[in-house]
Amino acid sequence: MDKSYLFFDIECANCFDGVGKMCSFGYVLTDRYFNVLDTDDVVMNPECEFDWYLFSPKNQCPLAYSKDYFRAQHNFESFYKPLKKLIEESERRVIGFASPNDLGFVVSACERYDLPYINFAAYDIKPILENTKGENHKLSEWCEKYSVRTDDIQAHKSQDDAMMTMRLTKAFCEEQGIEIEELLEKNRGVKLSVDKYLEAREAKRHNEEIAGELKQLYGKKCRARLSEKLAGKEFAFGYKIFSTPEDADTALELAQLVFKHSGVLQKHLKNRGTLIVQDDTEPATLEGMKKKGFEVITETQLREICNMEKKRR
Repeated sequence: MDKSYLFFDIECANCFDGVGKMCSFGYVLTDRYFNVLDTDDVVMNPECEFDWYLFSPKNQCPLAYSKDYFRAQHNFESFYKPLKKLIEESERRVIGFASPNDLGFVVSACERYDLPYINFAAYDIKPILENTKGENHKLSEWCEKYSVRTDDIQAHKSQDDAMMTMRLTKAFCEEQGIEIEELLEKNRGVKLSVDKYLEAREAKRHNEEIAGELKQLYGKKCRARLSEKLAGKEFAFGYKIFSTPEDADTALELAQLVFKHSGVLQKHLKNRGTLIVQDDTEPATLEGMKKKGFEVITETQLREICNMEKKRR
C-alpha cells in the first residue's frame, strides 16, 4: 500500500481545567506529491460551554461556525469510528502544526466519552521549520513568509488550518529539494505518539504534585522534629529537581529530611545557605557555587548527617 499523508487540525470549545473539548476535526489527505485525495471539516457538538472569548468582538479569529451550528451536530462519539479508521490507516503519516496540542485533544475526546484511544503518532512541522530557519512564527506567519496561498482560507476553521499546514509543508519541501517522506525520516524526533504523550502527561502531573508538597515546606519550621541536626541552616536545591520523576521523588525525600531535622528549605537562597546537589555533580560546578558564597552538601552527605539510608526504589 502506498504511503499517504494526513494533515490535521482541531478546534476546541474550551480548554478549561487543561482539557480540550473538541468541536471540529479538519483534515487534508494527500499522496507523496501533495495531491489532495480527501478533505473535510468534521464539525461536532462539544457538549459543553464555549469559552466566551471565542465569540467575543475582541477576538480577531473567532470560530468558523456559530454556537447553534455546533450544537446541532452529533458529538465526538458519533464520529469516533470513521475518525479512528482515517487516522490509523496503514502506511498513513499524520502531520500537524504544533501537533502535540491536537494529539492531546484527541486523547481527551476519547477519555471524555470512555472510548479506546485512537492509536497514532503525529509529526510536528513547527519545530522542523524553527530548527531549520532559527525563527519562531505562527502558522499564518510562516505561510506568509513562504508565500503560501491563503486567499481561500478561513481562520479558525480546522479544515483550512490543515490545508495551510499542508501547503506550508509542500513549500518547505520544495525549498529544501526533498520529498515529504525524506523530510519526515530526517525529523523523527518531532514525532509524538499517544503512548509518549500519556507518559509525559503522567510525569507532568506527578511533578505538579511534588511541587505542591515542596511549596508547603518552603520557609517552614517543623514542630514535631526528629532532631536538631540541621537547626539554624537554610537549604535549597542546586539542580533542576524535575528533570525526571525519580529526581522529583528524591527531592521530596530530601526536603522532608531537612524539615524533620530542624532545617529550613527555601525555593531560592539569596546570599548564604547550603545548596543540595546530586552526588555526581561536576567539581567545577561545585566550585562555582562555593565562590558565590554557598555551602554545598550532596544527597548522600545529607542522608548521612540525618542518619538515614537512601530509600530503595
